[in-house]
Amino acid sequence: MKQSRNYITPFISLVFLVVGITGLLMLFHLFDGYTEVVHEILGLFFVACAVFHIVLNWKALRIHFKKAVFLPASFGVLALSGFLVVMEWMHPPVDLQIMNRLVRAPVEDAFRALNVDYHDAWRKLRGKGVSLENARVFEDLWKHSDTGAEEIIDLLLSD
Repeated sequence: MKQSRNYITPFISLVFLVVGITGLLMLFHLFDGYTEVVHEILGLFFVACAVFHIVLNWKALRIHFKKAVFLPASFGVLALSGFLVVMEWMHPPVDLQIMNRLVRAPVEDAFRALNVDYHDAWRKLRGKGVSLENARVFEDLWKHSDTGAEEIIDLLLSD
């Protein structure tokens, strides 16, 4: 058991540091696009390390759970999380609003917004088996095919 703690403690500490730093970089929109993938993947790894840490230290952690501070701390974290989710729902970020409008836009307008030539788009989509025939709005492109929104946009924006 001691050997496992010798490995998990450095991992959880370093991954916490990287996830924290990338979270701050994302908050301030520094190196956008580069930090997101690191934050998400190492965030998953952090959760795995945290679960392993909890399992290894369960006996000691039970003592903390019995203290009077745990319940108010849990309530505080839950309340703050709920507040942030509600604020995000009431005031969605600009990029999400743009994406939501783009997917509901007529196909030709969406191509113009993406700065994609209609004929080039038709050729690329046809090559992937995606038809433009029954697509009224941009969202129809992936609803009527076996692809996703990001795959269609990546395909259209690729050279």
